[in-house]
Formats: sequence, structure tokens, C-alpha cells
Amino acid sequence: MHLKEQELYQGVFDDHDISRMPEYQFASKVRLNLENAAEKYIKVSSINKKPKSQINDEYALKPLLVKLEKVYVDEINPYEIQTLLGKLQKERKSEATLRTYRGILRKFFNWLIENRMVQMPNPITKNILVRKSSGLVRDHLPTNHEIQRLLSQDSEILSLIKFLIFTGARLGEVLHLEWDDIEDGVWMIKSKPNCMTKEGIGWAPKWEKSRMIPLLREAQDVLDSQKRISSWVFPKKDGSRRDSLSSAWVTMKKRAGIENLQLKDFRNWFNHHLKHELQFTTKEAASYLGHCPKVNETHYELISKERMILKLNSQSLAATNLLQSLRNNSRYDS
Repeated sequence: MHLKEQELYQGVFDDHDISRMPEYQFASKVRLNLENAAEKYIKVSSINKKPKSQINDEYALKPLLVKLEKVYVDEINPYEIQTLLGKLQKERKSEATLRTYRGILRKFFNWLIENRMVQMPNPITKNILVRKSSGLVRDHLPTNHEIQRLLSQDSEILSLIKFLIFTGARLGEVLHLEWDDIEDGVWMIKSKPNCMTKEGIGWAPKWEKSRMIPLLREAQDVLDSQKRISSWVFPKKDGSRRDSLSSAWVTMKKRAGIENLQLKDFRNWFNHHLKHELQFTTKEAASYLGHCPKVNETHYELISKERMILKLNSQSLAATNLLQSLRNNSRYDS
């Protein structure tokens, strides 16, 4: 049987076939609802994605579609998308996050259109705007005083916060830390295909890049004080893995009287500590924190007002002496 005959026998028609079949061309069509469309997309697109990327897309796509508050795919137009991004912006989503969401939705609708599951233009057009913020990257450097105030709080997550501060690790890396990951004071951050997560089984560090970091004495002290009630280093009270810090972190900040502080700011502080207190090079600090030197310089090399004031004060006497010397020389010359 020829290929074309086989396609016709199986009911696979191209545009030319349909143009010669008006009864098929103008037949009533069943509308595709968003929920079914998402299931089809997630299932088929998983073939070309890494497990972590697939989980991230699935985790983001479904809630986004729910927020559209529509049933059918063909109900979505540019206005609906722009309204959705406006809602998310009011929820204080960052510019980078909104751009990511916009990209996920664009790929989703492109896939539906390219596979002829719907006949409609992609609602994600060039006119769909994300309002620019002052920058895609947060550039807050906590002061030493803020760090001290946090560490003086009585909180169930105090040890975890202290470990974050003195390792500069990402929250996900610490939440998935197990005792077997540490040997002789060195933490091996690596992919864990059998690790339980809130999305399922399998966890990996960002970009799936493994690294080994020797722990500072302050970080090692935290581990030495931890009770081993499960395989997790920082579990819940019942020994199960902690998924997030939720309200405990908000409460801790409130008690410390600190509002403008996020967990990722600890990475900025620790990078500053590595480079200015421990004399790490940019390349060494980047390797420790798990990113490239360029990212370290552009996103993590922040200006410390405390250090600027200290430097200025230490040089003030020299400047005064210099001015006095210039005045004396001027009088002598006259």
C-alpha cells in the first residue's frame, strides 16, 4: 500500500485533502478546553525536556491557566494575557518571573497551533508587555547589624537560617541536604534522582551543576548542634523533609524588625564575606556559590556602605595631614 493510501485509510488528511472534502472542512468542531490542552502539551513535550524542566513547566503552566478564568483555549486573546500579567504583577511577581511565565504561555499556545489542535493566532504577541522594574536582579546587601539581629532571634528555623548565611547556599540546596552529603567538613551538592521532593521524585541543583564546598567553622558548628532525627539535616519536628520556610521566615524578620530582606540576599552577603574578609578571588567565590565569574561580578558584587564608611574614616587622618602639609608649604612659599 502506498503511503498516501495508508494515510487516507487511517483518516490522516492534509490541507489539500480537506479542500476537496467540504463536508469535513465545515463540520462542527469540538472546542478544546484549557485543562485537556495542558495535559496533552505536558505529556507530549516531556520527550524533549529534562525531568526538572518538565516539572517546572508543569508546576507553572497549570496555575497560570487557572488564573485566566476561562474554559476553552479559543477564549484566550491578547487582552486576557495582558490582564493576567497585570494580576501577577500586583502579586509582586518579579519582572524576571513574569517574562518566564510569558515564555511558558507562548510555547504552550505555539504547540497547540502548530499541531492544529486550534485555529487561532497566538495570543502572546509582541504587544504583550511586562513593565520594566529597576532591574531584573535584586541588589540588596544585608548589613552585619541586620545579620546579628536575625541570629539573636529565637526561632524554629534559626539553625537553617544560620546555615544559609554562612554557606551562601540556595534554599533548595539546604532543604534537600542530607547527612550523607557531608563528609570531613565538605558538602557535596549533587543531583539526587531518588530524592523525594514536593513535586515528586528527583532533585538537582540549579543547572544540574554539582559542586563541592568546604564548610566554614560557623556552618560546621550549626551541623554539630543539630540533632539527627532523620536523614534530613533540617527537617520538620516529625523528621519529614521541610518544603519551605513559609510563615516562620516572615515571623522571624518581623521580630528582628527587618522588612527589606529576602533569603537570596544571604548569597550576596556571603559572597561579600568571601571576597573581602577571606580574600577569595571572583573565580573562587563564583565556584563556591555555584555560578560563573561573570554572574558573580554583575549580580553579586554589591557595594557595602559599611565598608565605604570604614575606608573613608581610616583615611580621614591621612587626608587631614596632607591638607595641613599643603597649607604649611603654601605659607612657606609666600
